[in-house]
Amino acid sequence: MDVSRHIDRAEKEVGRKNFDLAISLFDQILALDPDNGRARQGKRRAELAKYAKAYPSSGSTAIKNLGYRIGIGFGKTLRMNNMVANMSEKALSNDPRNVALNLSLGHALLAAGHKNGAEAAFAVVAEFAPDDIEALKILGRLYYDNKKYDESLACYERVIKISPRDQEAVKMRKNLAAEGAIKSGGFEGAGSARDLAKSQGQMEELEKRQKIVRSSDDIDGAIKDLQAEIEGQPNEASLHRKLGQLYFQKRDLKRAAESFQSVLRLDKDDRETADRLGDVKLLEFDTKIREFKAEAQAGEDGAEDRQRRLQKERKTFRVDEFRRRVKVHPTDSGLRFKLGQYLLDDEEYDEAIAEFQIVVKDPKRKFQAMTLMGRAFAKKGHWQLATKQLTQALQGMGGINEKNLEIVYTLARAYEEQGEAEQALSHYQSIYEIDISFKDVGRKIETLNSP
Repeated sequence: MDVSRHIDRAEKEVGRKNFDLAISLFDQILALDPDNGRARQGKRRAELAKYAKAYPSSGSTAIKNLGYRIGIGFGKTLRMNNMVANMSEKALSNDPRNVALNLSLGHALLAAGHKNGAEAAFAVVAEFAPDDIEALKILGRLYYDNKKYDESLACYERVIKISPRDQEAVKMRKNLAAEGAIKSGGFEGAGSARDLAKSQGQMEELEKRQKIVRSSDDIDGAIKDLQAEIEGQPNEASLHRKLGQLYFQKRDLKRAAESFQSVLRLDKDDRETADRLGDVKLLEFDTKIREFKAEAQAGEDGAEDRQRRLQKERKTFRVDEFRRRVKVHPTDSGLRFKLGQYLLDDEEYDEAIAEFQIVVKDPKRKFQAMTLMGRAFAKKGHWQLATKQLTQALQGMGGINEKNLEIVYTLARAYEEQGEAEQALSHYQSIYEIDISFKDVGRKIETLNSP
């Protein structure tokens, strides 16, 4: 059954902020087609939007969802996956930002064979809880199974940023890089790699393209081949771009920069290469800073001062570089988020806040942006504004847990600065219950408890 028109209507109701009607329409669609990913995702987002301004307290949601949680536990025990999914959906209608309930829904849908619905469920978790490794890894695998290689790679890249030693993510990134190499080489339509390789030379070329980690000899050989091609076609920007990428892979940063500059001389509007050139320059800074740090540790005179000066230069370049990127890509909230972070690091609080105020419109980064905006307000001494942003960010992240203690601490301090000792004490105690050694919370609690 084609339900796309019904989904269109439900999505329009979300746009009109008729959330209850939209949710009802999505429920009707899911009753007919429980594996409809678009409807499943639409319902999750409608529920999140419904509570965007005023989220129910944890106490009220716990009471409302008690029966549903019992049903979830019963369904899991009996392996009644559809029951678990239905109970999870009902509980989420009261507490849509609850990560555990969203994961319960996704796992139940997956176990019931509803892969599209599961993909949608985990995708929503990855939006409002961007650091949840479990959701990202499952979503990455589902994308991979559906041959959505770019989306899958993005998931595993996010996992590696959070947990660089995650072996599953590292392995999958290598596999996905291979898939990307095959696709970019025009081989994706073949029944097998050998079907396309009609000569030994073609097979060798395919194998080269599939290599993720090249040896030094492989890179040097590829560089020589490209240099020979460039001699015959010196004005072919794509050849200089490939050469720059090889030099970058070899960590020959000077020659990588020269190659990317050659590309920009030939094609000044090549935005991607301009970004890569910026990446090279940032890595050059990092390399030199590490050298100065080693020299300082060895006791070399003046090395520490050189390190500090270079770190300051890097900060300035980084902000300028990301201002340039945002100017070129004004709708890219990821770039704006990074620029906001860098401005915050540089104590440019007003500019940082301005960037975060734009980023909060992106559901994927909304609560992260609120967190950093709250910190910026706190740095400026605007404690009421900091309290508002940090409270909403915590609610959006599913409440207090071991991952967001820094946010809770800043919020507690904001309450303390406003003279709201009871609220401050409550938040410090929440941290203490999870991590007794976190910063100076023990002393804070003693101070606030003293007469």
